[in-house]
Amino acid sequence: MDPFTLPWVGLIIGTIAFGVLVHAWLCEKPRAYQRKVMTILAVLLWLMSTTFTFDRANDPRYYFPITQNFPLHFCSLVTFLLVPAFYLRDDSRWTKWYRAVLFYPGLAAPFLAVAAPAVEYLNQPLLSMNTLFYFVHLGNVVMVALMASLGFYRPTIKDIFKSLAGFTLLGVAIFPITLLLRHFVDPLANYFFAFDPAGSAIFEALWNVIPIPFVYQLPLLVLVVPVLLLQYGIYYLMKKSHFGFHNHDTVQYVGR
Repeated sequence: MDPFTLPWVGLIIGTIAFGVLVHAWLCEKPRAYQRKVMTILAVLLWLMSTTFTFDRANDPRYYFPITQNFPLHFCSLVTFLLVPAFYLRDDSRWTKWYRAVLFYPGLAAPFLAVAAPAVEYLNQPLLSMNTLFYFVHLGNVVMVALMASLGFYRPTIKDIFKSLAGFTLLGVAIFPITLLLRHFVDPLANYFFAFDPAGSAIFEALWNVIPIPFVYQLPLLVLVVPVLLLQYGIYYLMKKSHFGFHNHDTVQYVGR
């Protein structure tokens, strides 16, 4: 399956439909019920991601060493961080920051990965394990969108810049781990694509301009701002039009 083909478009439409149905199902339910359902969905998504990783690593047709695919890439971290995201305290500023990172870069990154995947995910049959790559990344998109539509997180424009700061801190934290892995475990470890674009069209373009490990990604923090503003704009317009958002507000803290 390749981007912008009929199967790809069908998968996008199906993913949106799934998100709308889950929202319609949960929007009037008590908060405690929502937490349980969303956490179960997050765990299922994480299991799907783990299944894909081990299947790919054990498939002789691909070069996919497990040492280069620990859950330290940003999209994999988002999948993992979604598991506790719905049970964190709602009245904590750290929770809001945590969820802002998931909503803004955590939504943009997986969608961009689906729109411009690395070459090894192209030209594969629709009915194959490779399609889990698309399911998992689109699953991230749906989960963080539901986090906002159900009112677990209410995005603001200020949060865009806070989320980018959080994303940068994550990248800085993962960089020394990558260095240690490259020195002691696998010299080709490349988490957060710090040392190599790894076939990603977006990172390839940046690498062609600034061929310096880690540094070449810094312009992305500016280039992605319009995308994050678009995310906020879509959220704002849908909320303004009362498109089913936050119907549960009167029971937000019931069952905590």
